[in-house]
Amino acid sequence: MLPTPAEDCDECVPAYMPHSTQFGTKAALSITPFLATFACLTFIAYRKVYPLLSSTPPRSQHGDKGLPRPATSPPEPAAQHIARRIAAITFSSTIALSAVLTELLLCEISNSFNATARNIALQATVVSLLGLLVVAIPLLGISSVVSKSGYKFRGEGKSRVRLAWLLEIVGYAVFLFGFWAIGALLPASPSITESISSSDGLFQACLDRLGITGVSLMALLSGFASVSAIWQTFGPRTRLVAETDINRKQAGLDATVDMIAEKKGRLRALLRKSADAPTQGFWGRTVGSIRGNTDTQEKQTLEMETSGLETMASSLETSLTILRARRADQLRATTAWGRMSLVFSYVFSCYCVYRICTTTVNIGRRLLSSVPATSPHTDPVTATIALFARHVYPSLDQASWAQQISFLLSGAMLLASFSAVTQTFHLFARFMPRVLHATKTNFALLISQISGMYVISSALMLRGMMPKEVGSVINSALGAGLLEPAWVQRWFDGFFMLAVVVTGLGIFLGRQISGAAIWEEDSNYDEPVGLSKES
Repeated sequence: MLPTPAEDCDECVPAYMPHSTQFGTKAALSITPFLATFACLTFIAYRKVYPLLSSTPPRSQHGDKGLPRPATSPPEPAAQHIARRIAAITFSSTIALSAVLTELLLCEISNSFNATARNIALQATVVSLLGLLVVAIPLLGISSVVSKSGYKFRGEGKSRVRLAWLLEIVGYAVFLFGFWAIGALLPASPSITESISSSDGLFQACLDRLGITGVSLMALLSGFASVSAIWQTFGPRTRLVAETDINRKQAGLDATVDMIAEKKGRLRALLRKSADAPTQGFWGRTVGSIRGNTDTQEKQTLEMETSGLETMASSLETSLTILRARRADQLRATTAWGRMSLVFSYVFSCYCVYRICTTTVNIGRRLLSSVPATSPHTDPVTATIALFARHVYPSLDQASWAQQISFLLSGAMLLASFSAVTQTFHLFARFMPRVLHATKTNFALLISQISGMYVISSALMLRGMMPKEVGSVINSALGAGLLEPAWVQRWFDGFFMLAVVVTGLGIFLGRQISGAAIWEEDSNYDEPVGLSKES
Protein backbone atom coordinates (compact mmCIF):
# COMPACT_ATOMS: atom_id res chain seq x y z
CA MET A 1 0.00 0.00 0.00
CA LEU A 2 2.98 2.35 0.16
CA PRO A 3 3.04 4.73 -2.83
CA THR A 4 5.39 3.88 -5.68
CA PRO A 5 7.31 6.54 -7.60
CA ALA A 6 5.32 5.83 -10.74
CA GLU A 7 2.03 6.37 -8.97
CA ASP A 8 3.18 9.51 -7.17
CA CYS A 9 3.79 11.90 -10.03
CA ASP A 10 2.71 15.52 -9.85
CA GLU A 11 -0.10 14.99 -12.39
CA CYS A 12 -1.65 12.32 -10.14
CA VAL A 13 -1.76 14.56 -7.05
CA PRO A 14 -4.86 16.79 -6.93
CA ALA A 15 -4.57 20.48 -6.21
CA TYR A 16 -6.17 20.11 -2.81
CA MET A 17 -3.34 17.73 -1.71
CA PRO A 18 -0.32 20.07 -1.56
CA HIS A 19 1.93 17.70 0.37
CA SER A 20 5.35 16.79 -0.88
CA THR A 21 6.35 13.21 -1.54
CA GLN A 22 9.81 13.69 -0.06
CA PHE A 23 10.31 12.68 3.55
CA GLY A 24 12.35 15.65 4.70
CA THR A 25 13.25 17.19 8.03
CA LYS A 26 9.83 18.77 8.47
CA ALA A 27 8.09 15.45 7.90
CA ALA A 28 10.48 13.71 10.30
CA LEU A 29 9.70 16.25 13.03
CA SER A 30 5.97 16.00 12.33
CA ILE A 31 5.98 12.23 12.78
CA THR A 32 7.61 12.53 16.22
CA PRO A 33 4.32 13.23 18.11
CA PHE A 34 2.81 10.02 16.71
CA LEU A 35 5.86 8.00 17.75
CA ALA A 36 5.71 9.60 21.21
CA THR A 37 2.03 8.72 21.54
CA PHE A 38 2.75 5.13 20.54
CA ALA A 39 5.67 4.82 22.97
CA CYS A 40 3.83 6.37 25.95
CA LEU A 41 0.64 4.38 25.48
CA THR A 42 2.58 1.15 24.96
CA PHE A 43 4.46 1.69 28.21
CA ILE A 44 1.29 2.55 30.16
CA ALA A 45 -0.64 -0.41 28.74
CA TYR A 46 2.27 -2.77 29.42
CA ARG A 47 2.96 -1.66 32.99
CA LYS A 48 -0.49 -0.63 34.26
CA VAL A 49 -3.33 -1.99 32.13
CA TYR A 50 -2.17 -5.50 31.21
CA PRO A 51 -1.59 -6.64 34.85
CA LEU A 52 -5.17 -5.61 35.67
CA LEU A 53 -6.63 -7.55 32.74
CA SER A 54 -4.41 -10.62 32.82
CA SER A 55 -5.45 -13.78 34.63
CA THR A 56 -2.53 -13.66 37.09
CA PRO A 57 -3.19 -10.77 39.49
CA PRO A 58 -0.88 -10.20 42.42
CA ARG A 59 -1.58 -12.39 45.42
CA SER A 60 -1.56 -9.45 47.76
CA GLN A 61 -4.60 -7.90 46.09
CA HIS A 62 -7.43 -7.65 48.65
CA GLY A 63 -5.43 -9.96 50.84
CA ASP A 64 -6.76 -12.96 48.93
CA LYS A 65 -5.15 -16.28 48.41
CA GLY A 66 -4.50 -16.86 44.75
CA LEU A 67 -6.31 -19.73 43.15
CA PRO A 68 -4.05 -22.75 42.70
CA ARG A 69 -3.01 -24.08 39.35
CA PRO A 70 -5.02 -27.05 38.01
CA ALA A 71 -3.90 -30.42 39.30
CA THR A 72 -3.10 -31.67 35.80
CA SER A 73 -0.99 -28.65 34.80
CA PRO A 74 2.80 -28.94 34.99
CA PRO A 75 5.02 -26.43 36.80
CA GLU A 76 5.25 -23.16 34.89
CA PRO A 77 8.36 -23.21 32.67
CA ALA A 78 10.41 -20.24 31.61
CA ALA A 79 8.91 -20.49 28.11
CA GLN A 80 5.45 -19.76 29.51
CA HIS A 81 6.78 -16.67 31.29
CA ILE A 82 8.24 -15.48 27.97
CA ALA A 83 4.91 -16.19 26.27
CA ARG A 84 3.15 -13.98 28.79
CA ARG A 85 5.63 -11.17 28.11
CA ILE A 86 5.04 -11.52 24.37
CA ALA A 87 1.29 -11.41 24.96
CA ALA A 88 1.72 -8.27 27.09
CA ILE A 89 3.78 -6.56 24.36
CA THR A 90 1.24 -7.56 21.70
CA PHE A 91 -1.64 -6.25 23.81
CA SER A 92 0.14 -2.97 24.53
CA SER A 93 1.15 -2.43 20.90
CA THR A 94 -2.39 -3.08 19.65
CA ILE A 95 -3.94 -0.64 22.12
CA ALA A 96 -1.31 2.00 21.31
CA LEU A 97 -1.71 1.58 17.54
CA SER A 98 -5.49 1.86 17.86
CA ALA A 99 -5.06 5.16 19.70
CA VAL A 100 -2.51 6.39 17.14
CA LEU A 101 -4.90 5.53 14.29
CA THR A 102 -7.62 7.56 16.01
CA GLU A 103 -5.16 10.43 16.44
CA LEU A 104 -4.17 10.27 12.77
CA LEU A 105 -7.80 10.36 11.63
CA LEU A 106 -8.43 13.44 13.77
CA CYS A 107 -5.31 15.06 12.34
CA GLU A 108 -6.51 14.31 8.81
CA ILE A 109 -9.86 15.94 9.55
CA SER A 110 -8.25 19.03 11.08
CA ASN A 111 -5.31 19.03 8.63
CA SER A 112 -2.76 19.15 11.45
CA PHE A 113 0.97 18.35 11.11
CA ASN A 114 2.81 17.56 7.89
CA ALA A 115 0.72 15.78 5.25
CA THR A 116 3.55 13.47 4.13
CA ALA A 117 4.23 12.40 7.71
CA ARG A 118 0.52 11.76 8.28
CA ASN A 119 0.27 9.69 5.12
CA ILE A 120 3.27 7.49 5.96
CA ALA A 121 2.24 7.12 9.61
CA LEU A 122 -1.32 6.22 8.62
CA GLN A 123 -0.22 3.49 6.23
CA ALA A 124 2.35 2.08 8.67
CA THR A 125 -0.24 2.04 11.48
CA VAL A 126 -2.88 0.28 9.39
CA VAL A 127 -0.41 -2.37 8.16
CA SER A 128 0.89 -2.98 11.70
CA LEU A 129 -2.63 -3.29 13.11
CA LEU A 130 -3.55 -5.70 10.34
CA GLY A 131 -0.60 -7.94 11.19
CA LEU A 132 -1.39 -7.91 14.91
CA LEU A 133 -5.13 -8.56 14.52
CA VAL A 134 -4.90 -11.27 11.85
CA VAL A 135 -1.63 -13.01 12.76
CA ALA A 136 -0.15 -12.24 16.19
CA ILE A 137 -3.20 -12.14 18.49
CA PRO A 138 -4.94 -15.25 17.05
CA LEU A 139 -1.71 -17.28 17.23
CA LEU A 140 -1.10 -16.20 20.83
CA GLY A 141 -4.68 -16.96 21.83
CA ILE A 142 -4.61 -20.42 20.25
CA SER A 143 -1.24 -21.26 21.83
CA SER A 144 -2.59 -20.17 25.22
CA VAL A 145 -5.59 -22.48 24.89
CA VAL A 146 -3.36 -25.36 23.78
CA SER A 147 -0.97 -24.80 26.69
CA LYS A 148 -3.82 -24.62 29.22
CA SER A 149 -5.05 -27.95 27.87
CA GLY A 150 -1.85 -29.61 29.09
CA TYR A 151 0.16 -29.76 25.85
CA LYS A 152 3.72 -28.46 25.64
CA PHE A 153 5.43 -26.84 22.67
CA ARG A 154 8.82 -27.82 24.13
CA GLY A 155 9.78 -30.81 26.23
CA GLU A 156 10.87 -34.40 26.27
CA GLY A 157 7.70 -36.00 24.90
CA LYS A 158 8.16 -35.52 21.17
CA SER A 159 4.74 -36.93 20.34
CA ARG A 160 2.95 -34.43 22.61
CA VAL A 161 5.12 -31.60 21.27
CA ARG A 162 4.15 -32.53 17.70
CA LEU A 163 0.51 -32.76 18.76
CA ALA A 164 0.71 -29.29 20.36
CA TRP A 165 2.11 -27.75 17.17
CA LEU A 166 -0.46 -29.63 15.10
CA LEU A 167 -3.27 -28.23 17.26
CA GLU A 168 -1.77 -24.74 16.88
CA ILE A 169 -1.60 -25.03 13.07
CA VAL A 170 -5.08 -26.55 12.77
CA GLY A 171 -6.55 -23.93 15.10
CA TYR A 172 -5.04 -21.07 13.11
CA ALA A 173 -6.15 -22.66 9.83
CA VAL A 174 -9.72 -22.82 11.19
CA PHE A 175 -9.44 -19.16 12.22
CA LEU A 176 -8.23 -18.14 8.73
CA PHE A 177 -11.01 -20.14 7.09
CA GLY A 178 -13.65 -18.51 9.28
CA PHE A 179 -12.06 -15.09 8.82
CA TRP A 180 -12.12 -15.41 5.05
CA ALA A 181 -15.61 -16.97 5.00
CA ILE A 182 -16.99 -13.83 6.68
CA GLY A 183 -16.25 -12.00 3.42
CA ALA A 184 -19.06 -13.91 1.72
CA LEU A 185 -21.48 -11.78 3.75
CA LEU A 186 -20.12 -8.54 2.28
CA PRO A 187 -21.95 -7.00 -0.70
CA ALA A 188 -20.16 -7.62 -4.02
CA SER A 189 -17.29 -9.43 -2.32
CA PRO A 190 -14.53 -10.53 -4.75
CA SER A 191 -13.38 -14.13 -4.85
CA ILE A 192 -10.09 -15.25 -3.37
CA THR A 193 -8.58 -15.55 -6.87
CA GLU A 194 -9.51 -11.96 -7.71
CA SER A 195 -8.16 -10.72 -4.36
CA ILE A 196 -4.80 -12.45 -4.79
CA SER A 197 -4.38 -11.43 -8.45
CA SER A 198 -4.43 -7.67 -7.75
CA SER A 199 -1.55 -5.88 -6.01
CA ASP A 200 -3.51 -4.70 -2.99
CA GLY A 201 -6.51 -7.03 -3.26
CA LEU A 202 -5.52 -9.30 -0.36
CA PHE A 203 -4.76 -6.31 1.85
CA GLN A 204 -8.12 -4.71 1.05
CA ALA A 205 -9.97 -8.00 1.57
CA CYS A 206 -8.44 -8.43 5.04
CA LEU A 207 -9.38 -4.85 5.95
CA ASP A 208 -12.98 -5.38 4.83
CA ARG A 209 -13.24 -8.58 6.85
CA LEU A 210 -11.79 -6.88 9.91
CA GLY A 211 -14.32 -4.11 9.42
CA ILE A 212 -17.37 -6.38 9.23
CA THR A 213 -16.08 -8.48 12.14
CA GLY A 214 -15.60 -5.35 14.23
CA VAL A 215 -19.10 -4.13 13.39
CA SER A 216 -20.59 -7.51 14.33
CA LEU A 217 -18.68 -7.71 17.62
CA MET A 218 -19.57 -4.17 18.63
CA ALA A 219 -23.22 -4.79 17.79
CA LEU A 220 -23.29 -7.95 19.93
CA LEU A 221 -21.45 -6.29 22.81
CA SER A 222 -23.64 -3.18 22.63
CA GLY A 223 -26.79 -5.26 22.76
CA PHE A 224 -25.45 -7.22 25.72
CA ALA A 225 -24.39 -3.98 27.42
CA SER A 226 -27.79 -2.36 26.88
CA VAL A 227 -29.73 -5.23 28.45
CA SER A 228 -27.17 -5.50 31.26
CA ALA A 229 -27.48 -1.80 32.10
CA ILE A 230 -31.28 -1.98 32.07
CA TRP A 231 -31.30 -5.12 34.22
CA GLN A 232 -28.81 -3.81 36.77
CA THR A 233 -30.65 -0.46 37.03
CA PHE A 234 -34.34 -1.38 36.83
CA GLY A 235 -34.13 -5.04 37.81
CA PRO A 236 -35.07 -6.49 41.22
CA ARG A 237 -33.40 -4.72 44.11
CA THR A 238 -30.64 -6.72 45.76
CA ARG A 239 -30.20 -6.81 49.51
CA LEU A 240 -27.54 -4.70 51.17
CA VAL A 241 -24.17 -6.43 51.20
CA ALA A 242 -22.48 -6.31 54.60
CA GLU A 243 -18.82 -6.79 55.35
CA THR A 244 -19.71 -10.03 57.13
CA ASP A 245 -21.12 -11.43 53.87
CA ILE A 246 -17.84 -10.74 52.11
CA ASN A 247 -15.85 -12.20 55.00
CA ARG A 248 -17.98 -15.35 54.99
CA LYS A 249 -17.51 -15.76 51.26
CA GLN A 250 -13.77 -15.13 51.63
CA ALA A 251 -13.57 -17.74 54.41
CA GLY A 252 -15.27 -20.27 52.14
CA LEU A 253 -12.79 -19.52 49.36
CA ASP A 254 -9.81 -19.76 51.72
CA ALA A 255 -11.04 -23.08 53.10
CA THR A 256 -11.51 -24.46 49.58
CA VAL A 257 -8.02 -23.30 48.54
CA ASP A 258 -6.53 -24.96 51.64
CA MET A 259 -8.33 -28.20 50.86
CA ILE A 260 -7.04 -28.12 47.28
CA ALA A 261 -3.48 -27.54 48.51
CA GLU A 262 -3.77 -30.46 50.95
CA LYS A 263 -5.12 -32.86 48.37
CA LYS A 264 -2.45 -31.80 45.88
CA GLY A 265 0.17 -32.51 48.53
CA ARG A 266 -1.22 -36.01 49.03
CA LEU A 267 -1.31 -36.46 45.25
CA ARG A 268 2.35 -35.47 44.92
CA ALA A 269 3.26 -37.88 47.74
CA LEU A 270 1.50 -40.72 45.92
CA LEU A 271 3.33 -39.88 42.70
CA ARG A 272 6.68 -39.93 44.51
CA LYS A 273 5.75 -43.23 46.16
CA SER A 274 4.85 -44.84 42.84
CA ALA A 275 8.06 -43.49 41.26
CA ASP A 276 10.24 -44.91 44.07
CA ALA A 277 8.46 -48.31 44.12
CA PRO A 278 10.45 -51.24 42.66
CA THR A 279 9.49 -52.46 39.22
CA GLN A 280 7.05 -55.36 39.36
CA GLY A 281 7.35 -58.47 37.27
CA PHE A 282 4.90 -59.72 34.73
CA TRP A 283 2.90 -61.78 37.22
CA GLY A 284 2.67 -58.90 39.69
CA ARG A 285 1.44 -56.48 37.04
CA THR A 286 -1.16 -59.00 35.84
CA VAL A 287 -2.54 -59.60 39.34
CA GLY A 288 -2.50 -55.86 40.06
CA SER A 289 -4.52 -55.11 36.94
CA ILE A 290 -7.15 -57.67 37.99
CA ARG A 291 -7.36 -56.91 41.71
CA GLY A 292 -6.70 -53.21 41.40
CA ASN A 293 -4.07 -51.08 43.10
CA THR A 294 -5.04 -49.07 46.18
CA ASP A 295 -2.57 -46.30 45.32
CA THR A 296 -3.99 -45.99 41.82
CA GLN A 297 -7.54 -45.86 43.12
CA GLU A 298 -6.60 -43.24 45.70
CA LYS A 299 -4.84 -41.21 43.03
CA GLN A 300 -7.94 -41.23 40.82
CA THR A 301 -10.12 -40.27 43.77
CA LEU A 302 -7.83 -37.36 44.70
CA GLU A 303 -7.74 -36.09 41.13
CA MET A 304 -11.53 -36.20 40.91
CA GLU A 305 -11.96 -34.41 44.26
CA THR A 306 -9.35 -31.81 43.34
CA SER A 307 -11.07 -31.09 40.03
CA GLY A 308 -14.39 -30.59 41.83
CA LEU A 309 -12.80 -28.32 44.42
CA GLU A 310 -11.15 -26.23 41.71
CA THR A 311 -14.53 -25.73 40.01
CA MET A 312 -16.01 -24.71 43.37
CA ALA A 313 -13.10 -22.32 44.02
CA SER A 314 -13.66 -20.65 40.65
CA SER A 315 -17.37 -20.23 41.44
CA LEU A 316 -16.57 -18.85 44.88
CA GLU A 317 -14.13 -16.36 43.41
CA THR A 318 -16.76 -15.22 40.89
CA SER A 319 -19.35 -14.85 43.65
CA LEU A 320 -16.88 -12.94 45.82
CA THR A 321 -16.14 -10.56 42.94
CA ILE A 322 -19.86 -9.85 42.51
CA LEU A 323 -20.34 -9.20 46.22
CA ARG A 324 -17.38 -6.81 46.37
CA ALA A 325 -18.67 -4.90 43.33
CA ARG A 326 -22.11 -4.58 44.90
CA ARG A 327 -20.63 -3.50 48.22
CA ALA A 328 -18.53 -0.83 46.49
CA ASP A 329 -21.54 0.43 44.52
CA GLN A 330 -23.67 0.63 47.65
CA LEU A 331 -21.00 2.55 49.56
CA ARG A 332 -20.45 4.88 46.61
CA ALA A 333 -24.20 5.57 46.42
CA THR A 334 -24.04 7.30 49.83
CA THR A 335 -21.65 10.00 48.53
CA ALA A 336 -22.46 13.03 46.38
CA TRP A 337 -20.47 11.63 43.45
CA GLY A 338 -22.24 8.31 43.87
CA ARG A 339 -25.66 9.94 43.72
CA MET A 340 -24.64 11.75 40.54
CA SER A 341 -23.44 8.44 39.08
CA LEU A 342 -26.74 6.85 40.04
CA VAL A 343 -28.64 9.58 38.19
CA PHE A 344 -26.39 9.03 35.17
CA SER A 345 -27.04 5.29 35.28
CA TYR A 346 -30.80 5.89 35.22
CA VAL A 347 -30.49 8.32 32.30
CA PHE A 348 -28.18 5.94 30.44
CA SER A 349 -30.53 3.01 31.03
CA CYS A 350 -33.43 5.06 29.68
CA TYR A 351 -31.33 5.82 26.60
CA CYS A 352 -30.66 2.07 26.21
CA VAL A 353 -34.41 1.39 26.33
CA TYR A 354 -34.97 4.10 23.72
CA ARG A 355 -32.18 2.72 21.55
CA ILE A 356 -33.67 -0.78 21.64
CA CYS A 357 -37.14 0.56 20.78
CA THR A 358 -35.91 2.69 17.86
CA THR A 359 -33.81 -0.18 16.50
CA THR A 360 -36.84 -2.48 16.66
CA VAL A 361 -38.96 0.11 14.83
CA ASN A 362 -36.29 0.58 12.15
CA ILE A 363 -36.01 -3.16 11.54
CA GLY A 364 -39.79 -3.38 11.29
CA ARG A 365 -39.87 -0.55 8.77
CA ARG A 366 -37.27 -2.23 6.60
CA LEU A 367 -39.18 -5.50 6.65
CA LEU A 368 -42.57 -3.93 5.91
CA SER A 369 -41.50 -1.19 3.50
CA SER A 370 -38.71 -0.29 1.08
CA VAL A 371 -36.95 2.21 3.39
CA PRO A 372 -33.27 1.73 2.52
CA ALA A 373 -31.66 3.17 5.62
CA THR A 374 -32.25 4.46 9.08
CA SER A 375 -33.62 7.97 9.43
CA PRO A 376 -31.05 10.24 11.04
CA HIS A 377 -33.69 11.73 13.32
CA THR A 378 -34.73 8.49 15.08
CA ASP A 379 -32.14 8.96 17.84
CA PRO A 380 -32.00 12.45 19.40
CA VAL A 381 -28.45 11.99 20.72
CA THR A 382 -27.15 10.79 17.36
CA ALA A 383 -29.04 13.47 15.45
CA THR A 384 -27.70 16.22 17.72
CA ILE A 385 -24.08 15.13 17.31
CA ALA A 386 -24.55 14.73 13.55
CA LEU A 387 -26.04 18.21 13.32
CA PHE A 388 -23.04 19.65 15.17
CA ALA A 389 -20.66 17.80 12.82
CA ARG A 390 -22.52 19.25 9.86
CA HIS A 391 -21.93 22.77 11.21
CA VAL A 392 -18.20 22.00 11.36
CA TYR A 393 -18.21 20.72 7.77
CA PRO A 394 -21.31 22.04 5.91
CA SER A 395 -20.63 19.68 2.98
CA LEU A 396 -21.14 16.58 5.13
CA ASP A 397 -24.12 14.29 4.63
CA GLN A 398 -26.01 14.43 7.91
CA ALA A 399 -27.76 11.10 7.30
CA SER A 400 -24.48 9.29 6.72
CA TRP A 401 -22.89 10.97 9.71
CA ALA A 402 -25.84 9.94 11.88
CA GLN A 403 -25.16 6.30 10.98
CA GLN A 404 -21.45 6.70 11.71
CA ILE A 405 -22.08 8.38 15.05
CA SER A 406 -24.59 5.68 15.95
CA PHE A 407 -21.80 3.13 15.57
CA LEU A 408 -19.37 5.29 17.53
CA LEU A 409 -21.90 5.58 20.36
CA SER A 410 -21.98 1.79 20.63
CA GLY A 411 -18.43 1.93 21.97
CA ALA A 412 -19.43 4.62 24.45
CA MET A 413 -22.37 2.46 25.55
CA LEU A 414 -20.03 -0.44 26.21
CA LEU A 415 -17.68 1.70 28.29
CA ALA A 416 -20.49 3.40 30.23
CA SER A 417 -22.04 0.06 31.19
CA PHE A 418 -18.78 -1.80 31.85
CA SER A 419 -19.65 -2.52 35.50
CA ALA A 420 -23.12 -3.82 34.62
CA VAL A 421 -21.67 -5.91 31.78
CA THR A 422 -19.11 -7.47 34.15
CA GLN A 423 -21.71 -8.38 36.76
CA THR A 424 -24.10 -9.87 34.19
CA PHE A 425 -21.28 -11.84 32.58
CA HIS A 426 -20.29 -13.28 35.96
CA LEU A 427 -23.88 -14.33 36.55
CA PHE A 428 -23.94 -16.15 33.21
CA ALA A 429 -20.50 -17.63 33.85
CA ARG A 430 -21.90 -19.40 36.94
CA PHE A 431 -23.49 -21.88 34.52
CA MET A 432 -20.39 -22.03 32.28
CA PRO A 433 -17.27 -21.98 34.50
CA ARG A 434 -15.04 -23.26 31.70
CA VAL A 435 -16.05 -20.33 29.49
CA LEU A 436 -15.19 -17.94 32.32
CA HIS A 437 -11.76 -19.57 32.77
CA ALA A 438 -11.01 -19.41 29.04
CA THR A 439 -12.11 -15.76 28.92
CA LYS A 440 -9.95 -14.83 31.90
CA THR A 441 -6.95 -16.54 30.32
CA ASN A 442 -7.10 -14.44 27.14
CA PHE A 443 -9.09 -11.45 28.40
CA ALA A 444 -6.36 -8.89 27.68
CA LEU A 445 -5.81 -10.17 24.13
CA LEU A 446 -9.58 -10.23 23.60
CA ILE A 447 -9.86 -6.59 24.69
CA SER A 448 -7.05 -5.55 22.34
CA GLN A 449 -8.60 -7.50 19.46
CA ILE A 450 -11.98 -5.83 19.95
CA SER A 451 -10.37 -2.38 20.33
CA GLY A 452 -8.35 -2.73 17.13
CA MET A 453 -11.31 -4.02 15.13
CA TYR A 454 -13.53 -1.25 16.47
CA VAL A 455 -11.10 1.49 15.45
CA ILE A 456 -10.55 0.01 11.98
CA SER A 457 -14.30 -0.42 11.49
CA SER A 458 -14.86 3.20 12.49
CA ALA A 459 -12.14 4.36 10.11
CA LEU A 460 -13.57 2.33 7.22
CA MET A 461 -17.04 3.77 7.81
CA LEU A 462 -15.65 7.27 8.26
CA ARG A 463 -13.74 7.07 4.99
CA GLY A 464 -16.71 7.55 2.66
CA MET A 465 -18.26 10.42 4.65
CA MET A 466 -15.35 12.83 4.73
CA PRO A 467 -14.86 15.86 2.47
CA LYS A 468 -12.93 15.28 -0.73
CA GLU A 469 -9.66 16.71 0.56
CA VAL A 470 -9.71 14.35 3.54
CA GLY A 471 -11.30 11.22 2.12
CA SER A 472 -8.69 10.78 -0.62
CA VAL A 473 -5.85 10.71 1.90
CA ILE A 474 -7.65 8.14 4.05
CA ASN A 475 -8.48 6.09 0.95
CA SER A 476 -4.77 5.84 0.12
CA ALA A 477 -4.25 3.92 3.37
CA LEU A 478 -7.58 2.10 3.70
CA GLY A 479 -8.45 1.52 0.06
CA ALA A 480 -11.88 1.78 -1.56
CA GLY A 481 -13.57 -0.88 0.54
CA LEU A 482 -16.98 -2.53 0.48
CA LEU A 483 -18.51 -1.23 3.71
CA GLU A 484 -21.32 1.09 2.70
CA PRO A 485 -22.87 3.07 5.60
CA ALA A 486 -26.46 2.03 4.84
CA TRP A 487 -25.57 -1.66 4.58
CA VAL A 488 -23.46 -1.48 7.77
CA GLN A 489 -26.35 0.16 9.65
CA ARG A 490 -28.73 -2.65 8.67
CA TRP A 491 -26.13 -5.25 9.60
CA PHE A 492 -25.42 -3.57 12.94
CA ASP A 493 -29.11 -3.32 13.84
CA GLY A 494 -29.64 -7.01 13.14
CA PHE A 495 -26.78 -8.17 15.36
CA PHE A 496 -27.70 -5.61 18.03
CA MET A 497 -31.23 -6.99 18.33
CA LEU A 498 -29.91 -10.55 18.26
CA ALA A 499 -27.73 -9.80 21.30
CA VAL A 500 -30.65 -8.04 23.05
CA VAL A 501 -32.96 -11.03 22.58
CA VAL A 502 -30.35 -13.63 23.57
CA THR A 503 -29.26 -11.68 26.67
CA GLY A 504 -32.81 -11.09 27.82
CA LEU A 505 -33.67 -14.74 27.25
CA GLY A 506 -30.53 -15.80 29.14
CA ILE A 507 -31.46 -13.69 32.17
CA PHE A 508 -35.00 -15.08 32.15
CA LEU A 509 -33.86 -18.70 31.85
CA GLY A 510 -31.16 -18.17 34.48
CA ARG A 511 -33.73 -16.98 37.00
CA GLN A 512 -36.06 -19.85 36.13
CA ILE A 513 -33.35 -22.51 36.45
CA SER A 514 -31.52 -21.31 39.56
CA GLY A 515 -34.37 -19.47 41.24
CA ALA A 516 -34.90 -15.73 41.60
CA ALA A 517 -33.48 -15.60 45.12
CA ILE A 518 -30.22 -17.30 44.18
CA TRP A 519 -29.87 -15.25 40.98
CA GLU A 520 -30.47 -11.90 42.66
CA GLU A 521 -29.02 -12.35 46.11
CA ASP A 522 -26.00 -14.45 45.14
CA SER A 523 -26.53 -16.74 48.11
CA ASN A 524 -25.22 -19.95 46.60
CA TYR A 525 -21.69 -21.30 47.03
CA ASP A 526 -21.34 -19.68 50.44
CA GLU A 527 -19.60 -22.70 51.90
CA PRO A 528 -17.84 -25.69 50.35
CA VAL A 529 -20.78 -27.97 51.12
CA GLY A 530 -20.39 -31.70 50.68
CA LEU A 531 -16.58 -31.75 50.83
CA SER A 532 -14.33 -31.65 53.82
CA LYS A 533 -10.70 -31.98 54.61
CA GLU A 534 -11.26 -35.54 55.72
CA SER A 535 -12.75 -36.63 52.40
